[in-house]
Amino acid sequence: MASHWFGTSQWQLPNEGNYNKLQAWFARVAAEKHQRGELEKPHHQLVSTYSELNRQYTELLSEYKNLRRYFGVTAQVPYTDVWTHKPVQYYPGKHPCEKPAEMLQQIINASSRPGDLVADFFMGSGSTVKAAMALGRCAIGVELETGRFEQTVREVQDLIV
Repeated sequence: MASHWFGTSQWQLPNEGNYNKLQAWFARVAAEKHQRGELEKPHHQLVSTYSELNRQYTELLSEYKNLRRYFGVTAQVPYTDVWTHKPVQYYPGKHPCEKPAEMLQQIINASSRPGDLVADFFMGSGSTVKAAMALGRCAIGVELETGRFEQTVREVQDLIV
């Protein structure tokens, strides 16, 4: 549908000959309506300004894309909208809501880069914090239950040492 309304030529500068025609036409219309002319700059200055603005746009676009983490299914990122993971098997001290480390690593890889900060505000067993650390991310964990918090801190400290 967009191709019906927009063409590539609509997003390009006119050539110098056509620009000169536009300048003359705008000057005549401006004189007739007692307004100031809008196309007073010479074509080479317009091209220079356009090139500079285009360069700035390209830099800003690159900067913006580096801030975002794009998600797409590729050979390197084979994730779809349904993931299947085995539940965490029982072990002494297991948190009742502990998530599989593999699943957390997939989530963290899909949504952050190494060195980024991962926050888990319902830390529980610390599985998110542990997965983040294993993937080279910084992590913050918050847990309301004091005993569980202290146990998780010990477990995380054991990973660091």
